[in-house]
Order: sequence, then C-alpha cells, then structure tokens
Amino acid sequence: MILQKQRTLKTEISYTGIGLHSGREVHATLKPAPEDTGIVFVRTDLPGAPQIHAKAENVTSTLRATTVEEDGHKVFTIEHLMSAFHAHRIDNAYVELDSEEP
Repeated sequence: MILQKQRTLKTEISYTGIGLHSGREVHATLKPAPEDTGIVFVRTDLPGAPQIHAKAENVTSTLRATTVEEDGHKVFTIEHLMSAFHAHRIDNAYVELDSEEP
C-alpha cells in the first residue's frame, strides 16, 4: 500500500471578483490548512464566520452550480475552485469569503 502525503497551499492568496450567478463582488482569501482539515469555506460576512466543509454529505444542490451547506449556511458555484484544488492536488485549505459565491 502506497500512502500519499496530504498537501496544502504554501502561502495565502487573495483575490476580488464578481460572482458568476449572484453578480455580487466577493473578496476571497485562500489559506493553508493543517492535515485532515479538507477544503473548508469560511463565511467572513456572517456573524461568527461559520465554516462549511466541502464534502459530499454537505452538497444540497447541483442545479447549475454546486452548493454546499452546513448548519444553515451555504456557498455555491464552488465547482471551479474545487476543480483547481484537485488539479493541484490540494487536500487542505481554508477559503475565506465575504459572499455566498466565490
């Protein structure tokens, strides 16, 4: 059995853009995360900065975009960012967002 080490980002990266479906401006920061964290979206625009883990059991919709929801908080249109993480073999990262859509 070959064990593969988990990977995260080397440094944090920030960007500003416009949500594809919402049309709202978003500020995002991608941050390194410890082993076994997974990909975690952090809604900095909401009280308490709730976390939404990007895992299959949190997918609530795939109609025109992938939506993940946890404890009543959601993010949508995450599939492109998740694809980029996969392409670069990133297993663990925090994605801080001040909007519902990256």
